[in-house]
Amino acid sequence: MTTIIDRPAILGGIPIRANDYPSWPVWDDGERDGLQRVLDDGGWWQGNGNVAGAFAAEFAGYHGARYGLALTNGTHTLEAALVACDVGDGDEVIVPGMTFVASAGAALAVNAKPVLVDIDPDTLCIDVAAAEAAITPRTKAIIAVHVAGAAADLDALTDLCARPAPPDRGLRARPRHVLARARCGFVGRLRQLLDAAIEADDRRGRRRADLQRRSAARSCVGIRRLWPGKGWVVLPPSHLRIEPRMTEWQGAVLTAQLGRFPEQNRVRNDNAVVLNAALDEIPGLRTPRRDPRMDSQGNYCFVFHYDSEQFAALPLRVFERALGAEGIPMSVSYPSLSDLDLFRNRNFAPRLRDHAPAIDYSTLHLPRAEHAAASTVWLQHRLLLANREDVLDVARAAARIQASAGEIVTRCAAGELS
Repeated sequence: MTTIIDRPAILGGIPIRANDYPSWPVWDDGERDGLQRVLDDGGWWQGNGNVAGAFAAEFAGYHGARYGLALTNGTHTLEAALVACDVGDGDEVIVPGMTFVASAGAALAVNAKPVLVDIDPDTLCIDVAAAEAAITPRTKAIIAVHVAGAAADLDALTDLCARPAPPDRGLRARPRHVLARARCGFVGRLRQLLDAAIEADDRRGRRRADLQRRSAARSCVGIRRLWPGKGWVVLPPSHLRIEPRMTEWQGAVLTAQLGRFPEQNRVRNDNAVVLNAALDEIPGLRTPRRDPRMDSQGNYCFVFHYDSEQFAALPLRVFERALGAEGIPMSVSYPSLSDLDLFRNRNFAPRLRDHAPAIDYSTLHLPRAEHAAASTVWLQHRLLLANREDVLDVARAAARIQASAGEIVTRCAAGELS
């Protein structure tokens, strides 16, 4: 007989978690002091402050990048990157079907046409073969999204863009840019954009193209150098129809957050490796493949695949409810972009209607993205900051639910767990 200790919390048992996981965001006097300095200095925006600019340089250095611009959020960052790469009216931008909608919305904002393609069913990142098949003479860029810690194959994508266009496809050239987007946990809503564009074969050519893109990016967001050694002047953006510049307030908070990030990322990665192994031992659960080229993953969520047939046909949403009842902090999956009204019914904002893409999204189906949205479980990354045994409570909760899955299904059918 199952005791109350063994029974899932959704059936009236005692939840596995008596205490909550670490809270998020993490902050202390570092953020408080930084904000106080900005307040006292009176320079609250980049035009008369240097905090956001200093953060951009430090953040770029952390990624081994030459340059960095501090913008308000990932959506504006991606839009600015597209403008800097001369992507605009009539151009096509290939976008993975499973991502935050702004990855495609940024293309719409510059009057380009997002071409939605399917994903790798394991990593949930853009499928390289699908991207290649979608290339047309109008393709100007590919947006790759790193999903919940799994990395898109940028090596394969940049190689794809560097290869000569096959004559039998009627293509004048390959797309010239790969834009990679990832969500960094310590930044929250800010995404770090890495431009891995290949524009020339020789180092001098790449350097020249790099400088041109940097200049274009600064121009389009309204940041230009006054003269050598004399700082920056902030002007109205030359291309964008929004105000994209990060405030000094944001820069102060993010500078303090960046100091904690390496250790937080190490803890999350180490705990994710252990949790992956534990969940993979449970029939019906499978974690995404880790790319052996990566020595660490930045888990802004923790994701695993769920096969309901191994859980007595327990629906995904009920399984999620059961996990939440055990004290596991739940998140939510990205939808497949092919299922959104924005594309399905062309619900574009008024400023975009005149240049709305001439693509019929109403019949578009991305089977792998649609399946993943209906069969993956997303957990909040903060649980990975806990100690190892607390993190493994996720696997214990899943195993407990599986052991009573039949009863949960029966009581759901009887309307007892509505």
